[in-house]
Amino acid sequence: MNNIKIKAYGKVNLSLDVTGVRDDGYHVIRTVMQKISLHDDVDVTWTPSKTDKIEISLDCNRPYLPKDSRNLAYQAAVIMGDSFGEKAGGGKIQINIEKRLPVAAGLAGGSGNGAAVIIALNKLWKLGLNTRQLCRISSDIGADVPFCILTQNTRYGCALCEGTGTELTPLRSKMRKGILLVKPSFGVSTREVYKGIDKCIISQRPDTEALVKGLKEINEQLIYENMVNVLEEYTLDKYDEVKCLKEKIKTETNAEKVLMTGSGPTVFGLFAGVSEAQKACAAMRAGGYEAYWATTL
Repeated sequence: MNNIKIKAYGKVNLSLDVTGVRDDGYHVIRTVMQKISLHDDVDVTWTPSKTDKIEISLDCNRPYLPKDSRNLAYQAAVIMGDSFGEKAGGGKIQINIEKRLPVAAGLAGGSGNGAAVIIALNKLWKLGLNTRQLCRISSDIGADVPFCILTQNTRYGCALCEGTGTELTPLRSKMRKGILLVKPSFGVSTREVYKGIDKCIISQRPDTEALVKGLKEINEQLIYENMVNVLEEYTLDKYDEVKCLKEKIKTETNAEKVLMTGSGPTVFGLFAGVSEAQKACAAMRAGGYEAYWATTL
Protein backbone atom coordinates (compact mmCIF):
# COMPACT_ATOMS: atom_id res chain seq x y z
CA MET A 1 0.00 0.00 0.00
CA ASN A 2 1.71 3.19 -1.21
CA ASN A 3 -1.27 5.55 -1.21
CA ILE A 4 -3.81 6.62 1.42
CA LYS A 5 -6.63 9.16 1.28
CA ILE A 6 -7.86 10.59 4.57
CA LYS A 7 -10.78 12.86 5.38
CA ALA A 8 -9.49 15.83 7.35
CA TYR A 9 -12.54 16.99 9.29
CA GLY A 10 -13.03 20.51 10.60
CA LYS A 11 -13.96 21.46 14.16
CA VAL A 12 -15.82 24.06 16.14
CA ASN A 13 -15.18 25.18 19.70
CA LEU A 14 -18.25 24.56 21.84
CA SER A 15 -16.52 26.54 24.58
CA LEU A 16 -13.20 28.28 25.04
CA ASP A 17 -11.81 29.68 28.27
CA VAL A 18 -8.40 31.32 28.82
CA THR A 19 -7.19 30.52 32.32
CA GLY A 20 -3.68 31.97 32.37
CA VAL A 21 -0.41 32.71 30.61
CA ARG A 22 2.73 30.56 30.84
CA ASP A 23 6.22 31.94 31.35
CA ASP A 24 6.96 31.36 27.65
CA GLY A 25 4.02 33.58 26.68
CA TYR A 26 1.65 30.80 25.58
CA HIS A 27 -1.88 31.04 26.94
CA VAL A 28 -3.38 28.27 29.04
CA ILE A 29 -6.83 27.32 27.82
CA ARG A 30 -9.71 24.95 28.45
CA THR A 31 -11.81 24.28 25.38
CA VAL A 32 -14.32 21.67 24.28
CA MET A 33 -13.90 20.96 20.60
CA GLN A 34 -16.36 19.15 18.35
CA LYS A 35 -15.67 17.43 15.01
CA ILE A 36 -17.93 18.44 12.12
CA SER A 37 -18.75 16.72 8.85
CA LEU A 38 -17.25 19.38 6.56
CA HIS A 39 -13.80 18.14 5.55
CA ASP A 40 -10.83 18.32 3.21
CA ASP A 41 -9.48 15.27 1.38
CA VAL A 42 -5.78 14.62 1.92
CA ASP A 43 -4.14 12.12 -0.44
CA VAL A 44 -0.66 10.90 0.55
CA THR A 45 1.53 8.76 -1.72
CA TRP A 46 4.87 7.23 -0.71
CA THR A 47 7.26 6.22 -3.49
CA PRO A 48 10.41 4.45 -2.20
CA SER A 49 13.73 5.04 -3.92
CA LYS A 50 17.31 3.81 -3.63
CA THR A 51 18.51 7.12 -2.21
CA ASP A 52 18.73 7.87 1.52
CA LYS A 53 16.86 11.16 1.20
CA ILE A 54 13.17 11.94 1.56
CA GLU A 55 11.65 14.43 -0.86
CA ILE A 56 8.37 16.20 -0.15
CA SER A 57 5.97 17.55 -2.76
CA LEU A 58 2.62 19.22 -2.04
CA ASP A 59 -0.22 20.22 -4.36
CA CYS A 60 -3.54 21.83 -3.51
CA ASN A 61 -6.67 22.92 -5.37
CA ARG A 62 -6.32 26.36 -3.76
CA PRO A 63 -3.40 27.91 -5.68
CA TYR A 64 -2.90 30.73 -3.16
CA LEU A 65 -2.01 28.34 -0.32
CA PRO A 66 1.70 27.78 0.38
CA LYS A 67 3.20 24.49 -0.80
CA ASP A 68 6.33 24.61 1.35
CA SER A 69 7.22 24.64 5.06
CA ARG A 70 4.59 27.33 5.71
CA ASN A 71 1.94 24.65 5.17
CA LEU A 72 1.15 22.45 8.21
CA ALA A 73 0.79 19.36 6.00
CA TYR A 74 4.30 19.94 4.69
CA GLN A 75 5.59 20.50 8.23
CA ALA A 76 3.98 17.23 9.29
CA ALA A 77 5.84 15.37 6.54
CA VAL A 78 9.11 16.99 7.64
CA ILE A 79 8.63 15.97 11.26
CA MET A 80 7.76 12.40 10.32
CA GLY A 81 10.76 12.23 8.01
CA ASP A 82 13.10 13.61 10.65
CA SER A 83 11.74 11.22 13.29
CA PHE A 84 11.30 8.02 11.27
CA GLY A 85 13.09 8.57 7.98
CA GLU A 86 15.79 6.05 8.84
CA LYS A 87 13.19 3.31 9.16
CA ALA A 88 11.24 4.45 6.11
CA GLY A 89 14.29 4.73 3.88
CA GLY A 90 14.64 7.11 0.96
CA GLY A 91 11.77 8.13 -1.25
CA LYS A 92 9.21 10.77 -2.10
CA ILE A 93 6.17 11.92 -0.14
CA GLN A 94 3.51 13.35 -2.47
CA ILE A 95 0.68 15.23 -0.73
CA ASN A 96 -2.45 16.32 -2.59
CA ILE A 97 -5.03 18.39 -0.72
CA GLU A 98 -8.59 18.96 -1.91
CA LYS A 99 -9.75 21.90 0.19
CA ARG A 100 -13.40 22.30 1.13
CA LEU A 101 -12.97 23.98 4.49
CA PRO A 102 -12.56 27.76 4.33
CA VAL A 103 -9.03 29.01 4.98
CA ALA A 104 -8.04 31.00 8.10
CA ALA A 105 -11.50 30.43 9.53
CA GLY A 106 -10.90 28.98 13.00
CA LEU A 107 -12.03 25.53 11.83
CA ALA A 108 -8.64 23.73 12.06
CA GLY A 109 -8.41 23.21 8.31
CA GLY A 110 -4.63 23.40 8.19
CA SER A 111 -4.28 21.42 11.42
CA GLY A 112 -6.50 18.68 10.04
CA ASN A 113 -4.35 18.46 6.91
CA GLY A 114 -1.23 18.09 9.05
CA ALA A 115 -2.88 15.42 11.17
CA ALA A 116 -3.91 13.48 8.06
CA VAL A 117 -0.32 13.41 6.77
CA ILE A 118 0.98 12.07 10.10
CA ILE A 119 -1.68 9.35 10.23
CA ALA A 120 -1.07 8.39 6.59
CA LEU A 121 2.71 8.09 6.96
CA ASN A 122 2.31 6.04 10.13
CA LYS A 123 0.33 3.54 8.05
CA LEU A 124 2.39 3.75 4.86
CA TRP A 125 5.64 3.24 6.74
CA LYS A 126 4.10 0.56 9.01
CA LEU A 127 5.38 2.34 12.12
CA GLY A 128 2.67 0.94 14.40
CA LEU A 129 2.35 4.12 16.48
CA ASN A 130 -0.85 4.48 18.51
CA THR A 131 -3.04 7.58 18.67
CA ARG A 132 -1.45 8.84 21.88
CA GLN A 133 2.04 8.63 20.34
CA LEU A 134 0.87 10.38 17.17
CA CYS A 135 -0.69 13.18 19.23
CA ARG A 136 2.59 13.65 21.11
CA ILE A 137 4.56 13.91 17.87
CA SER A 138 2.10 16.38 16.38
CA SER A 139 1.99 18.82 19.31
CA ASP A 140 5.03 20.68 17.98
CA ILE A 141 3.21 21.55 14.74
CA GLY A 142 0.13 23.26 16.14
CA ALA A 143 -2.19 23.27 19.14
CA ASP A 144 -5.17 21.86 17.20
CA VAL A 145 -3.28 19.05 15.46
CA PRO A 146 -3.52 16.50 18.32
CA PHE A 147 -7.31 16.95 18.46
CA CYS A 148 -7.48 16.39 14.71
CA ILE A 149 -5.40 13.22 15.04
CA LEU A 150 -7.68 11.97 17.82
CA THR A 151 -10.85 12.52 15.79
CA GLN A 152 -9.41 11.24 12.50
CA ASN A 153 -7.81 8.14 14.02
CA THR A 154 -10.51 7.07 16.51
CA ARG A 155 -14.29 7.12 16.85
CA TYR A 156 -14.20 10.09 19.20
CA GLY A 157 -15.74 13.28 17.83
CA CYS A 158 -15.38 15.50 20.86
CA ALA A 159 -12.69 16.27 23.43
CA LEU A 160 -11.75 18.56 26.29
CA CYS A 161 -8.46 20.22 25.32
CA GLU A 162 -6.34 21.85 28.03
CA GLY A 163 -2.94 23.44 28.54
CA THR A 164 -2.01 24.99 25.21
CA GLY A 165 -4.77 22.84 23.72
CA THR A 166 -2.68 19.68 23.32
CA GLU A 167 -3.72 17.89 26.54
CA LEU A 168 -6.75 15.87 25.47
CA THR A 169 -9.56 14.13 27.32
CA PRO A 170 -11.79 12.33 24.80
CA LEU A 171 -15.53 12.80 25.36
CA ARG A 172 -18.37 10.54 24.28
CA SER A 173 -20.85 13.13 23.13
CA LYS A 174 -24.19 12.07 21.66
CA MET A 175 -25.14 15.55 20.49
CA ARG A 176 -26.43 15.44 16.90
CA LYS A 177 -27.03 18.85 15.37
CA GLY A 178 -27.07 20.60 12.03
CA ILE A 179 -24.51 23.38 11.78
CA LEU A 180 -24.39 26.64 9.85
CA LEU A 181 -20.90 28.10 9.34
CA VAL A 182 -20.47 31.66 8.09
CA LYS A 183 -17.07 33.25 7.46
CA PRO A 184 -16.52 36.97 6.88
CA SER A 185 -14.38 38.03 3.93
CA PHE A 186 -11.27 38.49 6.08
CA GLY A 187 -9.12 36.47 8.44
CA VAL A 188 -8.23 37.17 12.06
CA SER A 189 -4.78 36.68 13.53
CA THR A 190 -4.85 34.15 16.38
CA ARG A 191 -1.77 35.78 17.86
CA GLU A 192 -3.46 39.18 17.79
CA VAL A 193 -6.58 37.87 19.54
CA TYR A 194 -4.68 36.10 22.32
CA LYS A 195 -2.50 39.14 22.85
CA GLY A 196 -5.57 41.37 22.96
CA ILE A 197 -7.60 39.16 25.30
CA ASP A 198 -5.16 39.88 28.14
CA LYS A 199 -6.42 43.46 28.21
CA CYS A 200 -10.12 42.53 28.09
CA ILE A 201 -12.51 42.24 31.00
CA ILE A 202 -14.13 38.82 30.70
CA SER A 203 -17.83 39.20 31.44
CA GLN A 204 -18.76 35.51 31.21
CA ARG A 205 -16.84 32.25 31.35
CA PRO A 206 -18.04 28.74 30.56
CA ASP A 207 -18.55 26.16 33.28
CA THR A 208 -16.58 23.50 31.44
CA GLU A 209 -17.52 20.66 33.78
CA ALA A 210 -21.21 21.50 33.35
CA LEU A 211 -20.80 21.54 29.57
CA VAL A 212 -19.10 18.14 29.61
CA LYS A 213 -21.90 16.79 31.81
CA GLY A 214 -24.49 18.22 29.44
CA LEU A 215 -22.86 16.58 26.43
CA LYS A 216 -22.80 13.18 28.14
CA GLU A 217 -26.43 13.45 29.21
CA ILE A 218 -27.66 15.28 26.08
CA ASN A 219 -28.91 18.05 28.37
CA GLU A 220 -29.33 20.95 25.92
CA GLN A 221 -29.92 23.51 28.66
CA LEU A 222 -26.56 22.72 30.26
CA ILE A 223 -24.87 22.65 26.86
CA TYR A 224 -26.19 25.96 25.58
CA GLU A 225 -25.76 27.81 28.90
CA ASN A 226 -22.07 26.94 28.88
CA MET A 227 -21.27 27.38 25.21
CA VAL A 228 -19.16 30.48 25.87
CA ASN A 229 -16.06 31.61 23.97
CA VAL A 230 -14.16 34.26 25.95
CA LEU A 231 -12.20 35.27 22.84
CA GLU A 232 -15.38 36.92 21.61
CA GLU A 233 -14.65 39.70 24.13
CA TYR A 234 -11.78 40.83 21.89
CA THR A 235 -12.79 39.76 18.38
CA LEU A 236 -16.38 41.03 18.47
CA ASP A 237 -15.22 44.35 19.90
CA LYS A 238 -12.36 44.75 17.42
CA TYR A 239 -14.17 43.45 14.34
CA ASP A 240 -17.67 44.88 14.10
CA GLU A 241 -18.51 42.69 11.09
CA VAL A 242 -18.10 39.54 13.21
CA LYS A 243 -20.31 41.03 15.93
CA CYS A 244 -22.99 41.96 13.38
CA LEU A 245 -22.75 38.53 11.77
CA LYS A 246 -23.38 36.78 15.07
CA GLU A 247 -26.41 38.99 15.73
CA LYS A 248 -27.73 38.39 12.20
CA ILE A 249 -27.63 34.62 12.62
CA LYS A 250 -29.32 34.91 16.02
CA THR A 251 -32.16 37.10 14.76
CA GLU A 252 -32.69 35.89 11.19
CA THR A 253 -32.45 32.11 11.60
CA ASN A 254 -33.90 29.59 14.03
CA ALA A 255 -30.48 28.58 15.37
CA GLU A 256 -30.65 27.19 18.88
CA LYS A 257 -27.22 28.59 19.77
CA VAL A 258 -24.80 30.93 17.99
CA LEU A 259 -21.09 31.24 18.82
CA MET A 260 -17.77 32.24 17.30
CA THR A 261 -15.34 29.35 16.85
CA GLY A 262 -11.71 29.66 17.95
CA SER A 263 -10.31 33.17 17.62
CA GLY A 264 -12.67 33.79 14.70
CA PRO A 265 -13.77 35.10 12.39
CA THR A 266 -16.18 32.23 11.59
CA VAL A 267 -19.48 32.22 13.44
CA PHE A 268 -21.57 29.06 13.67
CA GLY A 269 -25.12 28.21 14.62
CA LEU A 270 -26.48 24.92 15.93
CA PHE A 271 -29.82 23.70 14.58
CA ALA A 272 -32.20 20.94 15.61
CA GLY A 273 -31.78 19.25 12.23
CA VAL A 274 -29.76 19.30 9.03
CA SER A 275 -32.57 20.70 6.88
CA GLU A 276 -32.82 23.81 9.05
CA ALA A 277 -29.07 24.36 8.75
CA GLN A 278 -29.25 23.91 4.97
CA LYS A 279 -32.06 26.48 4.66
CA ALA A 280 -30.15 28.98 6.77
CA CYS A 281 -27.03 28.36 4.68
CA ALA A 282 -28.93 29.05 1.45
CA ALA A 283 -30.31 32.29 2.90
CA MET A 284 -26.86 33.47 4.02
CA ARG A 285 -25.37 32.68 0.61
CA ALA A 286 -28.18 34.60 -1.06
CA GLY A 287 -27.16 37.54 1.09
CA GLY A 288 -23.60 37.39 -0.24
CA TYR A 289 -21.98 35.55 2.67
CA GLU A 290 -19.48 32.68 2.48
CA ALA A 291 -21.58 30.04 4.19
CA TYR A 292 -21.46 26.26 4.67
CA TRP A 293 -23.61 23.64 6.36
CA ALA A 294 -22.48 20.54 8.21
CA THR A 295 -23.40 18.22 11.05
CA THR A 296 -21.73 17.23 14.30
CA LEU A 297 -19.95 13.88 14.20
